[in-house]
Amino acid sequence: MTTEPMNLRSRLHADADAPAGTTNGTPRQTARYDLEGVEDPSEPEGFDPENAHLSAELPPGTALLCVKNTTYAGEPSFELYFHYRGTVRGANRDTDLHHRRQPDLGLPQLVERAAHKGWRATYRHVKGWWGTQPTLVHWIDQLRAAEQPRLVVWDHTSHEIPWELLYRQPVGAAPRADGGADTGGWIGAELPVIRWTTVYDGARAWQYGARPRQCRGGVLVYEDPEFAVTPDSFGRHEVGERSTTMEHLRARLRNERTAFGLLLMRCHGTYSQDPEAFLLGGVSFPELSEEWKMHALHATGAAVLINSCVSARPVVDRRYNAAVPHLFAEVFLRWGAGAVIATVAEVSKAYAHDFAARLVRSARIGSVNLADELTRHRAYYAGKAERAIDEGDPRADEAIEGFFTSFMYAYFGHPGTTLALEAPQEEERAGPDGGDLP
Repeated sequence: MTTEPMNLRSRLHADADAPAGTTNGTPRQTARYDLEGVEDPSEPEGFDPENAHLSAELPPGTALLCVKNTTYAGEPSFELYFHYRGTVRGANRDTDLHHRRQPDLGLPQLVERAAHKGWRATYRHVKGWWGTQPTLVHWIDQLRAAEQPRLVVWDHTSHEIPWELLYRQPVGAAPRADGGADTGGWIGAELPVIRWTTVYDGARAWQYGARPRQCRGGVLVYEDPEFAVTPDSFGRHEVGERSTTMEHLRARLRNERTAFGLLLMRCHGTYSQDPEAFLLGGVSFPELSEEWKMHALHATGAAVLINSCVSARPVVDRRYNAAVPHLFAEVFLRWGAGAVIATVAEVSKAYAHDFAARLVRSARIGSVNLADELTRHRAYYAGKAERAIDEGDPRADEAIEGFFTSFMYAYFGHPGTTLALEAPQEEERAGPDGGDLP
């Protein structure tokens, strides 16, 4: 069933002009519009959740967490708005959130912290910070009780808060009755956490416009020769000639006849607060955003794995005094990608290859839900870290480092999007410039 996107302002003010006991003039159903905690906050910078649009196609067990910039005593801070089962609740009071400024909780900062204080201490640090967010934890407790819970996070800040690392372990919890691995209560290892971002395309900027897609076909590969692993597992599904330069990939994406189910990029990513120096495969963010034409991606709606460092790390474009950060993943979403998996920090080449190989192996066996697959990936490493700590394993730091690395991958899209890889039915007949191959 397809429905029109729902304006969140209409949700927040649904009863404003309606008689008591009605919503917009009709009898009120079980859902209610609870404004508990929604106060007059400080002037918002950028994202105003009341003016956002929320797709009504999401399953009932899905919640949306909106994160916006604000200030506290002149310092950057944030506010939270939780949309679940027709209810919108806000957290912006002292009793809701015990932070006073943006936290240094981004994964790049956690890696730096681990270099000085060790992975074990960093692991404890992250666990402890979530204890200062009682309202958010309460919301997540309610979500976890749902059937097939999903959490979509729309974060318009540059604070780099790793929402997948939200920690919740009820005191006195018994071991899992089903005998499954104990993942320690990390939410991103227990249920799918989906990211969203502003898509800079007119009205889409204020709409969670992700739709469930069935991405199917071969793999279009761009690989910096420095990242080559021989042999790899992509050959049987690969579409045409492998791109070894970004310019070659650009030409292939420009040709709308290039058909594929997954775009796999393996290259360097370089972070900088200067957008012109924020690079993916040596291409700056402004060049990729403003000059590339990805007609093939628009035609196929394929999934994209940007298997390079910092491809999902936000940067604020101060050239335009922008309030909302940019990230490379957004460019591919803008051009119609069915889903994007990208990284929020630096990932080693060996780990990046293993992750891509695992995803491809799963998708060639059968159709896989991408959000679920990433959750299982994190759960594997979360379980290893918890066991190492519980058993006093001297290699616990190594296991914890693997745990944090697994959480460096973020998923952007719809919770229902799937990927199935197939060998190309026939050789690609259109060359990179759009002409016929000999």
